Amino acid sequence: MTQRTPNPRRMSGGLHKSPAGPSPFKKKVDVLKAAADRTPGMAGTLIKTFAPVIAGVVVISEFLAPYLIMLYYFFQACWQWADKHGGQPIKICVGLFMCFCGGAFPAVITAVEAYRQIGFEPTKRALKVLFDDFKKVQEAHQKDDQDDSNKDGKADVDSLTAGELVERKVLLFLRTSDPEQTSRAMSAITSGFLAVLASLKIKFAQAIVVGGAIGDVLRPPVRRAMEPFLKKAISNEDYHKWIRPGLNYACKLVAVSIAWTLQRIISAFHSAVRGGQIAGDALVVMLKNAGVLKHGPHDSFADEVVGYLLAFFGLATQIKHAFSLPFPFNLLLLPVSFVEVGLRWCVHADL
Repeated sequence: MTQRTPNPRRMSGGLHKSPAGPSPFKKKVDVLKAAADRTPGMAGTLIKTFAPVIAGVVVISEFLAPYLIMLYYFFQACWQWADKHGGQPIKICVGLFMCFCGGAFPAVITAVEAYRQIGFEPTKRALKVLFDDFKKVQEAHQKDDQDDSNKDGKADVDSLTAGELVERKVLLFLRTSDPEQTSRAMSAITSGFLAVLASLKIKFAQAIVVGGAIGDVLRPPVRRAMEPFLKKAISNEDYHKWIRPGLNYACKLVAVSIAWTLQRIISAFHSAVRGGQIAGDALVVMLKNAGVLKHGPHDSFADEVVGYLLAFFGLATQIKHAFSLPFPFNLLLLPVSFVEVGLRWCVHADL
């Protein structure tokens, strides 16, 4: 049974302005300011200060949400198609990604490998629970925006003040969402992430130690060379107390960058070899199932030949581009780059 793909025009209402009344952005700003007035302390002040930014993010998220849901269903269909072929197409894609992008995403690849070892099923089920709950809340929110209980030809939410709208939407969320399932899902995701983060810290412990050692070596000469110069350049002695901590953090930043560069080279080589092995094995299995080859990966050297060729060309490509992504792959994989930066920050957070 095929699933019907959602229509973005029917689901999205974040950026479409109605003929009458304030724009969705202005309404959300008013709602946030009303919520800030009901929030005590510094939290209310921060909400009111950043209300336009938060409203902009919410409007853009509402616009993108239906397309992201469509993308989810597309990947789900691709996954089902690949599953009919024994999962070999997915293995080929993963292998190629590791061959040609291993040096750019060492933390992401290590995290995926850690999830594979500890078991991704609990996290997968938890993500599905959150996704289903999100869809349920979104559908209820859209239905509530169109509700006209008094039959005056105008949506009920358009006649509410910002404070009343906040109360109405909060109560709607409380009625629609399932707190127990959401809490269990968040606990499962947190537990899985902490296990992966521990694996990342162990995996990159050498890079952390190397970065610390390089920083210790850099600090004394940098201080001797830069402290007198900076003290002369900064005439006000009140700011001199920041020179040494600033130099320490600069040395640490340079040291961590050097350590990660070394780690990227090691990870690129390992990922290219491992990815070539995965992709070559899966490709030979698919060709054997299609009748192109007579022997499988365990009966011939075809998978090794394909794997080594992919590893060689993948590593050569990464070296050519200095372990960075060329255009347009740097734009297509921008979300993965954000995840990579976030994982690296988590690994070095306690330094």
